[in-house]
Amino acid sequence: MANSTSPQSTPTSTSLPGGLSADSIDTLPVLAAILSRLQALSPTNTSASSPPATTPSALASGTGAITIKDIPAATDSLKHKIQKARAQVTQLPDMQRSVAEQELELRELEERIKSQRAVLEGLRAAGLAAKAERMNQGDSMET
Repeated sequence: MANSTSPQSTPTSTSLPGGLSADSIDTLPVLAAILSRLQALSPTNTSASSPPATTPSALASGTGAITIKDIPAATDSLKHKIQKARAQVTQLPDMQRSVAEQELELRELEERIKSQRAVLEGLRAAGLAAKAERMNQGDSMET
């Protein structure tokens, strides 16, 4: 796919879809909190007694210890958060573009920057030459 950027094109500002933020994508703190609530069953505990039952309110509030069987209920909110973030990310512009297309655009932009820097350096040199010429003319007029 050819890039359609032209020298006259201006960068456009993109806005994020509503509700999409770093917090909506960051799932590690939520997962860490769930895992920290998971009760580690030691071999001595399993034969003598069963773990205490987790109440639905403890699951919903995100507090208290949970057992392995409670993980699906405890992770429902995390699952929904991931699904929502995935749907929002697909709404971002250019998500359909391949890495190769993006790399090609980067190379083109780098070349454009390189040529613009060369033009600026040429203008700087011309400006310095004009300044030096004016200074020389001013010196010759004074004598």
